[in-house]
Amino acid sequence: MRLLLAALALSTTFASQAAWQLEPAQSQLRFVSVKNGTVAEVHKFSQLSGNWADDGKVLVQIPVTTLDTLIPIRNERMLEHVFNAKNFPTISASAQIEPKLLSDLTVGASMQHQTELSLTLLDKTQSLPVQLTLTKLSNNKIQASTTAPVLVNSAAFQLDAGVRKLQDIAKLNDISLLVPVTFNVEFSRK
Repeated sequence: MRLLLAALALSTTFASQAAWQLEPAQSQLRFVSVKNGTVAEVHKFSQLSGNWADDGKVLVQIPVTTLDTLIPIRNERMLEHVFNAKNFPTISASAQIEPKLLSDLTVGASMQHQTELSLTLLDKTQSLPVQLTLTKLSNNKIQASTTAPVLVNSAAFQLDAGVRKLQDIAKLNDISLLVPVTFNVEFSRK
């Protein structure tokens, strides 16, 4: 009986360690802002963390203060007026991806997959369709990347007032409220 309990405890420990961990150095999230109708600029968040549980639940956390627009004053303004970073330091995204999709994928193979992404910005959560390419890099490495940009409507997260504030500060005619987002994330397990 003790041997059975020890084996059960050991298998539970291994199962919890089998969850996939996001590899920050191999993962990127970028988004595009468009001002005055024709000027597009690419921005990014420089740090991501997360995991992919054995039940298929994927969770990614994005520290808002890692915003990088290549212009420090713009970073400060976006963090203050759009993201309200003092009160909401993290953006989170989650999705459910059937574990069998990964187990059936052979090393080096890719597949297209469409799912729903639950995105939380400030205190608002929206469900967005996402088209992914899943690639099994090795038995212990999986990559998920957007096949098409995820279109985030800033107004749906009540970020439009902050965007308008940036527009006024920068004396711009317009900043688009529709923001294309792309990501390429890698998960590994030991």
